[in-house]
Amino acid sequence: MADATGGHVTAVIRDGEVTVVRAEGFADAGTRRPLASDSVFYVGSVAKQFVAGCALLLSDEGALDLEAPVGSIVEGLPPWGERIRVRHLIHHTSGMRDRSYSLHPGVPVDGVPARSNDDELERIRAVDELAAPPGTEYRYTNRGYHLLGQVVARASGTSVARVAHERLFEPIRMHETFFRDAMTSLPPNAARGHFEAVDGRTYVEPARFHAVGAGGLWTTVGDLARWDGAFYDERHVAPRLARRGSLDDGTPIHYGWGLSIRTHRGLAIHSHGGSFPGWLSKMVRFPTERATVIVLANTERLDASSMAFDLADEVLSDRLDHLAPHADDTFDGVG
Repeated sequence: MADATGGHVTAVIRDGEVTVVRAEGFADAGTRRPLASDSVFYVGSVAKQFVAGCALLLSDEGALDLEAPVGSIVEGLPPWGERIRVRHLIHHTSGMRDRSYSLHPGVPVDGVPARSNDDELERIRAVDELAAPPGTEYRYTNRGYHLLGQVVARASGTSVARVAHERLFEPIRMHETFFRDAMTSLPPNAARGHFEAVDGRTYVEPARFHAVGAGGLWTTVGDLARWDGAFYDERHVAPRLARRGSLDDGTPIHYGWGLSIRTHRGLAIHSHGGSFPGWLSKMVRFPTERATVIVLANTERLDASSMAFDLADEVLSDRLDHLAPHADDTFDGVG
């Protein structure tokens, strides 16, 4: 349906409790079904911390060597596969060239094609050379995390979806959360994306894509609140994801294990956003304040990141140094 638009769900978590949830707009503008607090959203790159968490669990068990060349784990890679270590993929220091999910000159009116894990791997195998030597610079790359998903699958002998379900989601009752690695039906409470196509009009995204690694995650604000709580439990793998990575020469970078580790207005944050034709997301945690804000959207007509930080500025007004740098200016991790 053309000229459709979605909406957003926002949430505030304080001291382990969801204190505010607001749902505005349509889960599917074609049917006029409204969004609700339990709507399931596609969250794009917010998925990366869960893929990194799977890798860390496998490393703990000795099933995955973070120093191993990825070419020794995933078959059929070009020669650069012997130069990239698993840890390079985790921290975006692999030197891998990235690409946009959007097609050029834009997304067709019938939506994003039905891309699978195998499709993404074939595209990665077709990369002739890296943009930079591994370990020498931070370079955000979705391709790198798609490749990390392949590493997790081979090291575990199963799929990212299954490892995450059994080891991350179910133990903390994230019952509405799943990695979608096949063209299965979406749950009845799924929010459908609303994207602008090449003709300039907005359509309901059919959600045929099903690749996992850089994205692939569907979840709710309630389940993300449960995940947020795990970061305050030292028995859980989550707190160890909030550790900065480094270049091979030891230079620290702001990116940890699927999370950006920075500051905002003087306070430490763990954050990540996601974007994909039809969906936007942002989750920002202030660990010293035990406060987190979440914005999940199924429209491209807003700025989820700005919304999240504006909400945080409101919620933590008395704790922030309003003269200190905004998060957008602290990507070196030390601002």
